[in-house]
Amino acid sequence: MKKLILFLSLALVSSVAIARANYGKYSMQHSTSEDVLQKYIGQHVKMFSYSPGNGRDDSYDPYRFEDMGGKTDVIYTVEKIKVGKFIFIDLISDSGKKVKVKVNLNHERNYKGMETCESFFLVDKFEADKKNYIGKVINNADGQPVAKVIDLKMLGYYDIPPTPHIVIKSDFDGSIISCTEEEAKIACSYYGKILSHPKVKRQYKVLGITYPTTEEMYMSKYALYNLQNPEEPNKKHACRVDNPEYDAFKDDLEGHYVSVLSKVEKPSNPAIRYGKTTTIEDKDKNISKYSYIDNVIDILIFGGSKQFNYILRNVSNNSIKVIWNEAVFVDYDGTTSKIMHTGTKYSQREGDQPATTIIKGAKIEDLAVPNCNVRYSEALNEWVTESMYPSKPALEPGQLRLMLPIQIKDVVNEYIFVFDVNYVYDHPERLTLAE
Repeated sequence: MKKLILFLSLALVSSVAIARANYGKYSMQHSTSEDVLQKYIGQHVKMFSYSPGNGRDDSYDPYRFEDMGGKTDVIYTVEKIKVGKFIFIDLISDSGKKVKVKVNLNHERNYKGMETCESFFLVDKFEADKKNYIGKVINNADGQPVAKVIDLKMLGYYDIPPTPHIVIKSDFDGSIISCTEEEAKIACSYYGKILSHPKVKRQYKVLGITYPTTEEMYMSKYALYNLQNPEEPNKKHACRVDNPEYDAFKDDLEGHYVSVLSKVEKPSNPAIRYGKTTTIEDKDKNISKYSYIDNVIDILIFGGSKQFNYILRNVSNNSIKVIWNEAVFVDYDGTTSKIMHTGTKYSQREGDQPATTIIKGAKIEDLAVPNCNVRYSEALNEWVTESMYPSKPALEPGQLRLMLPIQIKDVVNEYIFVFDVNYVYDHPERLTLAE
């Protein structure tokens, strides 16, 4: 069984990320006192092999041990320990192979000796504890027994030295995971729990955990809780272990945000009549577009996730100008931003943007992107535009507003397009109430 994938996917803090091996109570104690070290005479020890993250280091204890004739992952009996210029440890394997090990006194990086006694693993103590661990009951957050320990193993991962891991089996679905005791408390805290959501009809019972395969692990897959809908016991579901209260209902709440034009606030100029707003369904693109017409402009506009698109026609008897420097976007949380439109360079989006003149009877096809959502990604090495919508589903964020300033002769008229941001569910039949 691989070193706990749970360690990665749960982002749990562990004490194993250290420069050298230290197995805690299963490590030989490092001491310069010969009397203290005598307690290890007759005990069985071994040294684990694992790979340091920065490649071979000649001061790295398993390499130094091998240079002295020892072999990693082989059990030795401690025959003799003497302290002089080094800590001298005489070992013998079951096959009779003898090894004399030199260990530096105070963790020095002297290449003639190993750095520490702590790299030796105490086999007898570990095996004694294993017998006590097997059969131990693991409780969930409510104190209910939900799993049992079936084994105790030393497991490592990449450049992390092996550490004690309990192997636990779920009482509900028999799934098996390996983790530290602290990780087990967190992982099993949800076992047996019924998850519910105020908007979703379904409930889910947490049964256990499934690891990703080794191949999936390298694709950054996550360990998953195994879920069961009590009303459909034969159907199993899964959710990530880092946030089950939310992730269990991700499929049920699947959907998308849409912008619905709720009103157009016309300019205060009395010469501009109140316009008419109509909805035009574009079935090919599965979107709703909105038409607004008064005695100055005829605009067809719709909002996407990252920008507003529109076709603006001048229906007045005069030329009009779109004053881009004064155009404004307002987020649903009240954040105000300038906009960039077609032809604006990303790097110059906060600079001067010349006005666009539209003579009578003419039109422009353009877009408006909030500057606040545009950034340069060092990771991707390109400009990216963030969504105008929330990152989480099933919210009611409020309204987006786009103000386009239209100049007629010397007067600037502010048109404000107000959009309600609504969430459309893909599976409304799964909801407790009609949305």
